[in-house]
Amino acid sequence: MEVRIVALESFAVETRDRLARIETKLDTFATKADLQALRADLHKDLHQLTWRLLGGASAMIGLVYWISKNVH
Repeated sequence: MEVRIVALESFAVETRDRLARIETKLDTFATKADLQALRADLHKDLHQLTWRLLGGASAMIGLVYWISKNVH
């Protein structure tokens, strides 16, 4: 009986150590809040880029129109 108790105690210590290693690995992963913040930042950056591209395209269209009307 005593041998079984010693084996179970050593198993418990080993299991505790393994769980501690797993917990430290889990701390390095991104959380749901981190991913939501990243998604919000990405959405904002894509929105700004879209408007910059539309502004640049509009400016080029205006320039081409002006050149076609004024340069002979």
